[in-house]
Amino acid sequence: MTNTTEARVIVPADLIGAAEAAVILGLERSTLTRWIHGGKIKPLTQLDGARGAYVFDRTDVVSIALGKAE
Repeated sequence: MTNTTEARVIVPADLIGAAEAAVILGLERSTLTRWIHGGKIKPLTQLDGARGAYVFDRTDVVSIALGKAE
């Protein structure tokens, strides 16, 4: 069986939180949260804890922002 998913290298310096992702996308944090819950954007992970911060790859967020601008 062939694995069609290629491995990605994620550089720690490219990891960003929801606040920075929202700025890059030109959104309010609440809108970004709605996008996450609606499946419009997918964080890399959600940290443990009561509030569970979202973590994004800056490259993914910038790609979405550029697609949004077109």
